[in-house]
Amino acid sequence: MKFAFVLPFVAAAEVPLTMSWDDWKSHFGMTFNGEEDVARKVAFEANVAFIETENAKGNSYTLGVNQFSHLTNDEFKAQFTGAKGGSVVGSDDAHLGELEIGERASSIDWSTNSAVVNPVKNQGQCGSCWAYSAVGTVESAYAIAAGRLGSYAEQQLVDCSHNGGSSGCNGGWNQYGIQYIGQTGIASETSYPYRARNGQCRASSVSKALPAGAVAGYNTVRASTTGLESALNSSPVSVTVDADSTWQSYRSGVLSEGCRGSVDHAVIAVGYDGNSFKIRNSWGSSWGERGYVRVSKSVSNPYCLWTDSPVVARISAEVTV
Repeated sequence: MKFAFVLPFVAAAEVPLTMSWDDWKSHFGMTFNGEEDVARKVAFEANVAFIETENAKGNSYTLGVNQFSHLTNDEFKAQFTGAKGGSVVGSDDAHLGELEIGERASSIDWSTNSAVVNPVKNQGQCGSCWAYSAVGTVESAYAIAAGRLGSYAEQQLVDCSHNGGSSGCNGGWNQYGIQYIGQTGIASETSYPYRARNGQCRASSVSKALPAGAVAGYNTVRASTTGLESALNSSPVSVTVDADSTWQSYRSGVLSEGCRGSVDHAVIAVGYDGNSFKIRNSWGSSWGERGYVRVSKSVSNPYCLWTDSPVVARISAEVTV
């Protein structure tokens, strides 16, 4: 079941780690009626108990209540993720091979470069993370290649991209979103605004901010720490993870668990340091560290990061600064 609500922007640092049910509803502007209020309170109190238990362990990360605290993790995944894992790269798609391992700096953070990475966006209550991961990766790759950072239309992918079986708010594959952009081009976010719901495809009636062919396809990245670090020296990278309960309630720090579930959320790796990878999410800037999360490099397959190969957008050779 989906719950319709509109959230004001609240910086995570301004929100207490835990609070009462009534205080939480007031803080986030939530209202529920009758039995639904009882059910949401049960889920909320279970999340608060989980947050308190985890924070008492002295982990490398801190959890706290947020706009998702009234949902069970299954409900949360169903409404705010959307990556379909386990895809097979075929011979007739836009896969351009695996990137070779190259030189690696000691640290990289593309998110500090406003000419390469846009402000964090918000997919809302729609399983369109795959579209946000694809579009954001293309935005940054094109900005690096051409010297122009655009903000492109995730809604166009939601409505129009069915490559590999992608189905809008019902989920999809990030690499096939990149493939679609290369095949058809993509409109600006302004001319094809995001609505967080499936709609009729309007791609033929709007002008393209990025023409067909500007994106030649995508490269896979070796699913390893060295592979992702190497790729990140050239551009941000589209990655997939398991958005478990720690992601749902993440506030700050370095998440440090291995793969215990399956891939369900597509995001964008934007950097790394000696301890962690930095990841740009699509749940708005009031979540986590202003919309970002860090995951540990010291655990095996952190949050299923290596279950599916990361991918990068390949910009056509004709595109130059």
